[in-house]
Amino acid sequence: MWQTDWDEKPREIGDIEKPRVSTLSPHDIGSSYCLYWVEHCIECALPDCFKVCPLYVARRDQKCARFKSGISPNWQYPGLFDYGAEIEFRRWGKLEANFGFGAMKPEQARSIDRIDRGVLRFLRPISSLFSAISPKLRFNGAYAVSRELLLQRFTRRRKDSFDEFVIEVWNLQSHSLRLVIECWQQGMKFRTSIQLEAGRTLQRIPAASMGIDLYGAFGMIRVYPENDAEAHLVFSWLDFVQYSRSSEQNALVPDDERSVQRANKVKCVIWDLDQTAWDGILGEQDSNAILLRPDVLRAMLALDERGILQSVASKNDHDNTWHVLERLGVAQLFLYPQINWEPKSISIQRIVASLNIGIDSCAFIDDSPFERAEVSHELPEIRVFTEADVPELLDRPEFDVLVTPESKQRRAFYASESQRKEKALEYGDRYETFLKTCQMEAVLFKPTEVEQVERCLELLHRSNQLNLSTHRYAREEFKQLLEQPNVLSVCTTCRDRFGDYGIVGFASVVTSREGAFLKDFVLSCRVAQKKVENAWFKFLARAALSSGYSKIYAPYVKTSRNGVLLNALLEVGFVETRKDDSGSFLE
Repeated sequence: MWQTDWDEKPREIGDIEKPRVSTLSPHDIGSSYCLYWVEHCIECALPDCFKVCPLYVARRDQKCARFKSGISPNWQYPGLFDYGAEIEFRRWGKLEANFGFGAMKPEQARSIDRIDRGVLRFLRPISSLFSAISPKLRFNGAYAVSRELLLQRFTRRRKDSFDEFVIEVWNLQSHSLRLVIECWQQGMKFRTSIQLEAGRTLQRIPAASMGIDLYGAFGMIRVYPENDAEAHLVFSWLDFVQYSRSSEQNALVPDDERSVQRANKVKCVIWDLDQTAWDGILGEQDSNAILLRPDVLRAMLALDERGILQSVASKNDHDNTWHVLERLGVAQLFLYPQINWEPKSISIQRIVASLNIGIDSCAFIDDSPFERAEVSHELPEIRVFTEADVPELLDRPEFDVLVTPESKQRRAFYASESQRKEKALEYGDRYETFLKTCQMEAVLFKPTEVEQVERCLELLHRSNQLNLSTHRYAREEFKQLLEQPNVLSVCTTCRDRFGDYGIVGFASVVTSREGAFLKDFVLSCRVAQKKVENAWFKFLARAALSSGYSKIYAPYVKTSRNGVLLNALLEVGFVETRKDDSGSFLE
């Protein structure tokens, strides 16, 4: 449900394609959790902020209006309710909903919402009349307290478990942004961000991966644009849902939207164990007698040597299984292993989110036709193989990757990143404060050694999210670029108190009479959102200025994955001077 109490006026419709039909129908839902989304501020410090905060804008109740016109029903974007919630975020604006309620059927949620909006239509003129006499006479505030108590009494008895947290949101702006989702319950339990291109974005997060108990201690969920961005969005779904068991679970996305586009190369292989990595079922035999299949062991070691990450998605008892992997000497190969009894698609989504890579760059190996079908249905972008494919797996072109000293250390780099994430959770929403404690250092230099050149070439081939041109150089073509006298070619290494990242980026700036042009910029996702790209852009701008160029130009080639780079360019001061469907020209 939505706090429409302070809706100021009818909304203007953004210019995006029609029809605005939700991917998910309430008929597909067995129940949803009662979340009541309200307007809030990231930097809230009541009551002093009303007097000293430069961003304070008075709402009708004199509280701070962090949304330009409140939360407004927009009937062109139906979802769980007959409308979508349209919001124009100001700086520091956030959505927030507390735990402490229960589950409802969709038709119950819709009925309660209609009653709530009817009561508000009756109360608004009365509240406005009394507020004119005294701002302290706020009928809306009294009703808000009563509403929360009634919702708790009505819903608390039903304690369903939920399959996913579903986010369907329409970005009414022409540029992309990132949306942060956080869960707090006696400290931060979950944090992620999703990329919002113009138009609709659908994101489904396994509820079990969020680490919260909706019926336990007090907690809350927060949603806000990253980097204090202003945003104009419409939410049609922002709910924990349990799918109807009478229909195919999650068979929700139209066929024309499930067209599969996979990355050229595999970055991570996720293994099943029983009847795949070893013979037999762990729970049905002596665990001390289990051995890895020879072909599997050879493949695991070769993948690690090539810098292809590995993990595990296995339905087994965790402690017993992990003991076997340690005894076999391969436990250290697996990052963020998921050994539990949940659907394997959920386990895979947890692994992918933790690694911060695309599902389309992963491969899953399992002997079971059922498990392969479940994963393929839920995650159509992933490559799926049988245990019989293992002997020839490494001969396939998607596993033929550049091997460098850097790539051989990739698993160690990601293990260090795991430590960083655990430490970051201690800082909660003070992420930039945490970054300062990391003592990150970057060294920029021209790649001259063979290993350095190969690593830069590998980055240009593998990286998608932070890649300006997405041009995949041939080896000789890249060497010629490095030798051109009018091209400044720079790569960077990074390290912090947790360890060394190695070479994580490459850039080339072409200079001519027309100006200085940023031809290539690519950065590993391992240092994404750590402000490395911001510092590097500023360095390149200073380098161009010292060479007599007052501006630096950047032709940005748009893909489905690199919108985050455009945001970084705009954040450090680049301005779009031209743009079309293929990308932008910035300076």
